[in-house]
Amino acid sequence: MDIDFSRYEREEERRRIEIDFTARFVGPIPSRSEIVDALALLSGADPASVVLDRLSPRAKKGEVRGKARVYDDAAARSAGER
Repeated sequence: MDIDFSRYEREEERRRIEIDFTARFVGPIPSRSEIVDALALLSGADPASVVLDRLSPRAKKGEVRGKARVYDDAAARSAGER
């Protein structure tokens, strides 16, 4: 899976990075956990601190567009997510 970022913005006040991305793949559509693991690997974060907001799969094009938030740590995630 290849991931391109269309937006990668740091939000210091909430201790997170907001990401808009396009993931390109071959074969079946990747699961949410596969996408979370890939985003965590690329951002250097713990997978538990990555929150997927929205995914829009386009199987015929072999891509998934989505939004995610990557928090600095578990405390920041708990404070930022309800």
